[in-house]
Amino acid sequence: MHNNLFLNRLVVFTKNGKVAYDEYYHRGINIIRGDNSSGKSTISHFIFYILGGAFNDWVKEARECSKVYAEVELNGAVITLKRNITFNIDGKGNTKQSINFYWGEYKEALDDPENWKKFNYDMTEAKKSFSNVFFESLDLPIVKGENNITFHQILRLLYVDQDSPTNSLYLYEQFDTTLTRETISNLLLGVYNQDLYDKQQRFENAKKEVDEVKSEIKIIKRFISNPSDLVPVNINTRISNKDIELSNIDNLIFEIKEKNKRVNYTQKSKLEFETLNIESLEQRKRVQQNAVTIRNFELEVEDTKYFLQALEHKLLAIKKSIVTREFLGNTFTIENCPECLSPLDVVANPSQCKLCKKEIDDSIGITQARKIEQEISFQIKESQKLNSNKEKQLIELKAKYEVEKAKLHQIQIKVNQALNDVKSFRDEKIDTLFTDRGYIEGELMQLRTLLENAEMFQSLKSKQDGLETEIETLNYDIDILKNNQIKLKKTINDAIEKVGVYLLNNDLRRQNEFFQAKEFHIDYRNNIAFISDKEAKYSASSSFYLKISARFAIFLASLKIPMMRYPRFILCDNMEDKGIEMGRAQNFQKLLVKYLEDIDKNTYQMIYTTSFIPEELNNDNYCVGEFYTENNPSLKNV
Repeated sequence: MHNNLFLNRLVVFTKNGKVAYDEYYHRGINIIRGDNSSGKSTISHFIFYILGGAFNDWVKEARECSKVYAEVELNGAVITLKRNITFNIDGKGNTKQSINFYWGEYKEALDDPENWKKFNYDMTEAKKSFSNVFFESLDLPIVKGENNITFHQILRLLYVDQDSPTNSLYLYEQFDTTLTRETISNLLLGVYNQDLYDKQQRFENAKKEVDEVKSEIKIIKRFISNPSDLVPVNINTRISNKDIELSNIDNLIFEIKEKNKRVNYTQKSKLEFETLNIESLEQRKRVQQNAVTIRNFELEVEDTKYFLQALEHKLLAIKKSIVTREFLGNTFTIENCPECLSPLDVVANPSQCKLCKKEIDDSIGITQARKIEQEISFQIKESQKLNSNKEKQLIELKAKYEVEKAKLHQIQIKVNQALNDVKSFRDEKIDTLFTDRGYIEGELMQLRTLLENAEMFQSLKSKQDGLETEIETLNYDIDILKNNQIKLKKTINDAIEKVGVYLLNNDLRRQNEFFQAKEFHIDYRNNIAFISDKEAKYSASSSFYLKISARFAIFLASLKIPMMRYPRFILCDNMEDKGIEMGRAQNFQKLLVKYLEDIDKNTYQMIYTTSFIPEELNNDNYCVGEFYTENNPSLKNV
């Protein structure tokens, strides 16, 4: 399935609530034409802005406007967008202004204020950003990790502006990195692999975890020099032996007490026993309550996991239903009348019903499906967050449970001692035995601490082994995925090169290197397009021609390569930038139109502005709005 972004309608309102601009856009070629300084670029700025672009340098007429609406279609779902035009203290436009989404047409949206949803520029734990919504609606992978790619970054390769230098392939940004540019290109070319990215992230994290585990193991070995003390079985044997010694001493003490003349139970000893016994009962109750609480939390966590699985299955089903709807809608059509079985006449417009000839709006079902998809995604995120909190609480409860259990064990020992120790006198032998008992209990405490460290050591060793195995597997998988990515990238770049050479070879003969070109390259990391020599210098107009040839080559190649994620949408402001002559600019426009003749216009949208429109293109089939002039600018009522 192709990724598709279409602009259906653009509406701009003034601060006084009047309409400054309201035009419908169509599939295929859309030309905004007019004289210089008539507001053509301002319209391209509004389009860029409403689609999530970080634009802030508004002309004075645009500064009189308050908000922009756009009805767009994202992979078949009709969505209406609204973005207010606001300004910072320094007078510059606010590039991080939020966008409101409505799943439905513009007319419906105006009458249904309750169902708009606001998404901010930045993503939080509780809510998606508007970039997340664009990415999900266009089935673009959301890049996770350190390199945050917003939809503005994607637009840098969809929008050709006038302000960027001619040697900048992308829309220029002051703080730009090779990693950002490479990630954008990989996303749009279709070679970005989320599985590869996730494995690379996991590979780096696993290496860090191994280092941390090794460090912890080193610390334990520093304090425990004897290797046998790091084996839990050895320590458990020593503990068992000490327990036997302790039991023997208790038996001796009991026997000696039995031989005593008599045992007088004092009021003090009785009170001590009763107090300890009550304390033991209360502590036992606390332990039982903790156990019940833990069980309830475990059930809640388990239930939430099942609920999350159900939501994820539902989300997958929604995605599959969208794909199935599109596939079946284009594949299976009615060829015969269901009443008389006669062959049906072929309709000129594919969006018409073959039976009743009425218009069919396939977007409604997809729009609703996309809306449900967003709602389920939000539910999943919220449920994951709640479950994560519950799991943390569960860990804390279990730790507390172990502490309370140990406390109960200690109290019970004291109860047992009080029960046996209530006496009026004890001889020297018993005192010696109690002293010995104390020593053994001290040794047992040390052994249990040693056991805890040994078990931690073995757990860390096991974790280290598991991580090292995982790293080895990840390294193998990453190599395979990288090789596949390189092959795919070459296939796509070869197709882009072919289109680029076509555009250069058919330029007016103003630059020998262009019409003699046999190769054409785009270096996304370094932000340049070149023929064979990266250092080659051309005139300003030829440099501009080379740049737009590269940008349109990517767009045109995407129309024939389904695996590309480029949304078959391009917005170009001014076909005659940097002093390019009229004939050359018009020739380039004709080249594009000729190339697109054999391609279904319902699969793409190209929007550009020009002052030099060829006469054969100056009609409603290609153009949007009027021919703008100084006296009849694009923005009204400002």
